[in-house]
Amino acid sequence: MFDVWWAILDIVTKVVVLALPLTVAGVYVWDKYIQKQHSILRTHPVIGRFRYVFEMLGPELRQYFIWGDKEGRPIDRDTQGYIAKAGKYGSTVIGFGSRKDFSQEGFYLNNAMFPKNGDELAVDQSSPISITYKYQIVKEGLVSRKETRYLTSAKPWLLDARDAVVIGGCNDVRQPYRTQGFIGISAMSFGSLSDHAVMALAQGAAIATGTWMNTGEGGLSPYHLSKVYEMRDRKLPRPEQPEELQVYDLVGRKLLVSTFEIMKDLSGIEHDAMDVFDMERNPYVLAAERLVDRGYLQRKETDLIYQIGSAKNGSRVDADGTFDEQAFLQTAGRPEVKLIEVKLAQGAKVRGGKLPKSKLTPMIRRIRGIPMDWDQDVESPNRFTDFHDIPTLFDFIEKLRALSGKPVGVKLVAGSELAVEELADYMRSTGRSPDFLTVDGGEGGTGATYMEMADSLGLPLYSALLIVDSTLRKYGVRGRVKIFASGMLASADKMAIALAFGADLINVARAAMNTIGCINALKCNTNECPTGVTSHKPELKQGLVVQEKRFRTANYLATVREGVFMLAASCGLESPTGFKRSHVTFKDRNAAAIRMDRLFPDPEGDTAGPNEPAVRIVKSS
Repeated sequence: MFDVWWAILDIVTKVVVLALPLTVAGVYVWDKYIQKQHSILRTHPVIGRFRYVFEMLGPELRQYFIWGDKEGRPIDRDTQGYIAKAGKYGSTVIGFGSRKDFSQEGFYLNNAMFPKNGDELAVDQSSPISITYKYQIVKEGLVSRKETRYLTSAKPWLLDARDAVVIGGCNDVRQPYRTQGFIGISAMSFGSLSDHAVMALAQGAAIATGTWMNTGEGGLSPYHLSKVYEMRDRKLPRPEQPEELQVYDLVGRKLLVSTFEIMKDLSGIEHDAMDVFDMERNPYVLAAERLVDRGYLQRKETDLIYQIGSAKNGSRVDADGTFDEQAFLQTAGRPEVKLIEVKLAQGAKVRGGKLPKSKLTPMIRRIRGIPMDWDQDVESPNRFTDFHDIPTLFDFIEKLRALSGKPVGVKLVAGSELAVEELADYMRSTGRSPDFLTVDGGEGGTGATYMEMADSLGLPLYSALLIVDSTLRKYGVRGRVKIFASGMLASADKMAIALAFGADLINVARAAMNTIGCINALKCNTNECPTGVTSHKPELKQGLVVQEKRFRTANYLATVREGVFMLAASCGLESPTGFKRSHVTFKDRNAAAIRMDRLFPDPEGDTAGPNEPAVRIVKSS
């Protein structure tokens, strides 16, 4: 028998030895004499092909071997580690000290000589996160890490009720929105993200309580509507109705289940089947809702911001994108939708969205109204056809507000103070206004855009926030609108600075993607995302386990909220709502330092004197 195997090995070896030089010779002839496309291959046949190997491995080589901990783009290694630790371990503790280069210019929070203690904070912990999972490292080796996953609870770190941010209170909106969760999930469409990713984020935000998720311009999908159920009272007698009993037992076994798990486990309906559009009529989902009404179960769901982009997905009935009131009401009228956002632009692309044709699944086509025979990339118009200037934009806003009864805002990118001046002046002279503004920085991310736009169009977030906040205050209209800030605000310190520069609320996008597995592979536009966050290929998205990653999202949100509260306490504040420009100092490369309220004085005169102690200041409502 040994002789047979040896003979086979001998034959294989001879074939390889013969075939290898023939293959190299064939490649040489092809590169040098036949192909005419690549110059480097004609001048350096065979060897020139290593260029493509290094190009393909370049991002990984730079990320893991070349870039320092603070050098990576768009997300450096330290920030990635911060997000991972917050989501997985519920902690951001480090040892030995910061790896930041303090010789460089940057913003610094001004610590108080007498910070607040934990029991002095204006924080609401009355609705704890009763069920979540975290990890503990048992042993860490060179090529492996042994961890234990354990069931636990967590504090939510919500704003005190008196500090809750109210949107729509100044425009007589029938259904104003009130939130205490001050950090939420930014606009990312189903299409740009996979169904697994949207479910993990929606369920994670629901578990974290008190927060929101923006649908992105792709429309409202069933995955955004994902709810989770947990046991409320085990002392009640067991339900007798068959569907209710099965749901009750399922929740009892798993502790926390989503609507999609109920449908799969009890009805055999997969999450990507078209039947999910009838989810709310499923007998087992209806049974779960009855158990909620009777006190057996507790339902958790995230508030939704329905974003309308220039293609008006979810608000049109024809391929031309004509706005349709009934279609809009079917989407915006849902009780889960709390706010409506008109997207004029986003930081990474100041134009309409782009969805590669490789991502067009039947589900996405149905949600967006894309014909089944469409075989091209889907690109939204650069702007809405429904308005062309500020007066007609405000007409559109008021139309949406009147139809829905809900607050309506605008997402914009600030290129300079000129456009914001025009907006603020119009608000002052007419008394009209949106209910909120979402300010997106030029460093914002996206699933697909053009490099020239991502690199140079629109200001970074901090500059944009200062312009928008100052301009609105200069014209006396700041109190009419709330401001969401988004643009790579992944850590609590960056969020605190954004709040000091004028934001009322914080959006996170790429940080949220990182919590569910994103490794910054830069393949969002190819449908080849290795972690399944932005891929619709079954073999890739199956790597993203919703039942695991939803807890990472919840832990991250709660942990960074705690971090912002602790920074507020360190600055002598009871609440993050007290941050203002005087709590931030800018240090330049020459070690000169100046407080931001002196570098950019508040037009309303809301500045701290040189000897004024840090006090709690609540922003106008």
